[in-house]
Amino acid sequence: MIRAVTLGDMWSLRRKPRYQHVLYTERLLAYSHRPLWFALQSILAGNHRERTTLVLAEHGSLALVQAMGRLGRPEQDVIYLATSGTRSEQVPSDYELWFHLLHRLCIDAAQHSVQRLYAALPSQHNELREIFRQVGFQAYTHRHLFHLSGPDWDQGTRLAPMRMQSRRDHWAIHKLYGMIAPHVVQQAEVRNARHWTINQPYSLVRRQAWVLGPDDDLVAYLRLLSGPSGHVFSLLIRPEARDQVVDILRFGLAQLSDSRPVYLILREYQQELFGPAIRLGFQPVGEQILLVKHTVVPIRRAVLAPSLEVGLEPHISVRRYVWPPIKQEEC
Repeated sequence: MIRAVTLGDMWSLRRKPRYQHVLYTERLLAYSHRPLWFALQSILAGNHRERTTLVLAEHGSLALVQAMGRLGRPEQDVIYLATSGTRSEQVPSDYELWFHLLHRLCIDAAQHSVQRLYAALPSQHNELREIFRQVGFQAYTHRHLFHLSGPDWDQGTRLAPMRMQSRRDHWAIHKLYGMIAPHVVQQAEVRNARHWTINQPYSLVRRQAWVLGPDDDLVAYLRLLSGPSGHVFSLLIRPEARDQVVDILRFGLAQLSDSRPVYLILREYQQELFGPAIRLGFQPVGEQILLVKHTVVPIRRAVLAPSLEVGLEPHISVRRYVWPPIKQEEC
């Protein structure tokens, strides 16, 4: 039986899971995921769009799935899958349990007006990818993760003349994203200009961003997420300005004042940036495949009704006035 997590499950969640997968997002790289604390928050706030934790208990085995909402967006990220307890022949395999949990998660997400579900899977894990495919998830791009593991091999000191992002830059950043990202990626992510807002209250992850170029025609955009577990950079830059990648990354690194791990996320359609990042000291540490599942189906219908359509005319009868008869006088 699949149900929402309860206080009675807390003892089981304290134990080390038999098998688990953390599906790292940019936020989870900066702020490590704690399944027990996340489950407790789901209980206190209720399983809604912001946090969802579902469990499946069967024959002494417990399976778990967790999803996190995106602030201000009708979307969720699947971030954690785990099984715990004893393994027996009577209990289905871990992948079967996760399949049923993911199927139920999609149903609950649709009931809470979540329009899209996302997942970032390790590209080499074909079994896990097959489960998501059977549930209805589709791949739309790959993402490469780099870790700063050495010094600046070029030993350069030049920094790009970037400025802090302001509210007037939102549309220009969105236009830059539209120039770089393929159409299939844009259709899957459904972003708008408000997506690039960095001010998010009540968040443990600090967001900063800088831009390069004129207000209406940006050349590059650099975003930084900082949390207790590390710093995560993401970069948008025009292909013709790729010679400035090293200077832009140097500018971002110059904003850091601690020794927490530093990550850089680039996508497969940004492969021309891999070389400059590696020369700067970033080394590839992983590759993810990004999946999406839509819980809504677009319906096309006419917006304007025909002007002579039956039923648009008023059916209120007009009052009829009768003139009184005219009296004729006798001569």
